[in-house]
Amino acid sequence: MKPIIDTLIDCGLSLFSGQRLEDIRAGLGYTAVKLDTQKAGVACMLRHRLGKSTCSLLPNAGSLSGMTADRALPLLRSPNPVEASIGLATLNALVDEGEAGESSNDDLVQMLGITREDRVGMVGDIMPLLRMIRDHAGHCVVFDEGKNEEKGITSTDLEREELPKCSVVILSATSLLNGTFDDVLSMASGTREICVIGPSAPLLPDIFRERGVTLLSGRRFTDADRLLRIVSEAGGTRCFGPVSVKVNIRLRD
Repeated sequence: MKPIIDTLIDCGLSLFSGQRLEDIRAGLGYTAVKLDTQKAGVACMLRHRLGKSTCSLLPNAGSLSGMTADRALPLLRSPNPVEASIGLATLNALVDEGEAGESSNDDLVQMLGITREDRVGMVGDIMPLLRMIRDHAGHCVVFDEGKNEEKGITSTDLEREELPKCSVVILSATSLLNGTFDDVLSMASGTREICVIGPSAPLLPDIFRERGVTLLSGRRFTDADRLLRIVSEAGGTRCFGPVSVKVNIRLRD
């Protein structure tokens, strides 16, 4: 099976029908892309990977708006975190979520069927969800490459040892941006449930189902212009409520 990034780019190219990037906002928490179809998508900004060598993170800044989506999609392969986030946000703006309806974190915990018998591994610290899961699970272990030194975070060096012990793995879609998705998924291949989650998650059920993911949890954005303003003003997930609906898609019965 080809790498997930190549599959996502190919899918995005199949959805391309001349759409252009009308506006791009690279904020402190997220990047947002608005297409000329008025649809929008986001992708997380991996601030810890930006480096400190220059204040100009995109040499071609000022010339990106107006580019066609088929040119933006391959940026998802870029080692530059800003370019990669533009590529993923473009894909998310192109995706048609179909009939997916609004859901919630409560629904997600219930859909995963977490009990005291479960050991839950979370890759990417998603604190509001973690608080809920801790009320149900027997044990939780959290990995986050940007917070490796923080209290309560287990070093990512231990993922290969710890994730195979988990019955449920919750994987942040930021793993699509830091190049770890395929590796983490292979470590979690024996788990009962694998959930890919976050506003950055492309709502493409078939692609994730064939890789063993059992639950896909993302966002559908309903107000592109207000989303752009939120991202420009350094807003993040907690600010997305008024401009989006949470979507949970079950991939396996």
